[in-house]
Amino acid sequence: MKKENTIIAAKDITKNYIVGSVETKVLRGIDIEIREGEFSVITGRSGSGKSTLLYILSLLDRPTSGEVLFEKCNTRTFSEKMDSYCRLIHFGFVFQDYALLPELTALENVVLPLMASRDSWEKVNDRGFDVLDKVGIGDKINNYPSQLSGGEKQRVAIARAIINNPKILFADEPTANLDSKRADEIINLLFDLNKKGLTIILVTHEKKYIDRADRVIKIDDGLIREEKRIN
Repeated sequence: MKKENTIIAAKDITKNYIVGSVETKVLRGIDIEIREGEFSVITGRSGSGKSTLLYILSLLDRPTSGEVLFEKCNTRTFSEKMDSYCRLIHFGFVFQDYALLPELTALENVVLPLMASRDSWEKVNDRGFDVLDKVGIGDKINNYPSQLSGGEKQRVAIARAIINNPKILFADEPTANLDSKRADEIINLLFDLNKKGLTIILVTHEKKYIDRADRVIKIDDGLIREEKRIN
């Protein structure tokens, strides 16, 4: 059963970009509330502002105006150091381009978020082994990204995203570079993680994934045109 408390919210979010003398309004006043444990999808056509909203919710970008509240804390008061801490400890990220370091093995890529911890190297490695096994590629720990398929790279990225037991996982079109079989495997993995309690916010335009979500937020021209809870 999904919990009723709000874990993250956007209040009248706007985002403008200025290039030279031209100002482009990407988000025009967004209000949403995401409940703890929900699987939420943000969808819309290309250029609608969906990825911009995801980046603002995840503190990878700042809004032009408005507020993002994480667990009722107004993130406008956060310093850059606090933003970084929140992203490292409470948030996980999965992108369509995997964002793996080619010179590191799968295990080394996964344990990167733990490098700032005071845990022993043995404990860090053990955690990396466990998480890679959890996402189904425990046999690929010593492989480099060039030795992995697209689906395997994305599993490594997911393992890295969840190694700190985040409260929210943000995924920006994580299946865009995968064939349909691998894409379904990755989405199924995300839904399995959600069933175990992880709040997930996914940007996608794939209808078959949208239909499985708890909440769907459709954005067009920087505004929410439709919002509905499915489950």
